[in-house]
Amino acid sequence: MIVNRAMTSLLPLVAALLLAGCWTAPSADVQPPGPPRLIQKGIVVRALMRSAVVQSVDPDTRMIVMQVPGTTGTQVYRAGPNVSDLDHLTPGTKVAARVAEELTVYVSPDGRLPGDDGTTPTGTHAKVLSVDPSYRLLALQHADGRTQTFKVGLEVELKQMQSGDAVMIQTPREIVSLSVRKR
Repeated sequence: MIVNRAMTSLLPLVAALLLAGCWTAPSADVQPPGPPRLIQKGIVVRALMRSAVVQSVDPDTRMIVMQVPGTTGTQVYRAGPNVSDLDHLTPGTKVAARVAEELTVYVSPDGRLPGDDGTTPTGTHAKVLSVDPSYRLLALQHADGRTQTFKVGLEVELKQMQSGDAVMIQTPREIVSLSVRKR
């Protein structure tokens, strides 16, 4: 009798462990169907960088180069009109920033988007990981494997987007607000 009770109380735990082993993380490696085409460009999204390290600052052009932990290389941002005291930022300063980025989403078999003039625009590449039209969420997977989810406005054509669509994040990106982190 005691053994039966122990077995029935362990059954949900064993079932949960078995099912947990079947789950795999989503991947944006699928190729979307159809011919290469632009889905939408000029999608402005905002992201919060909780931690970044200033590499260089040019107060005249308002350009800031930062290293974001977990990413490779540096990223260039333009300081927006609400960002002040650029003269006080020095290389090595740890900051938190809210940034605005501009996304272009397209279908491309080779991951490249030709510009209107036939050239390839500059920026960072990512892929659509998932789309949730009911909550207006767009999840991206960057080339280095990290993911980002954005809440997008009503003007974004989410119903035309699907996993695997290519995304170009235009540069330079703009810093909306910036605060120095205490060490």
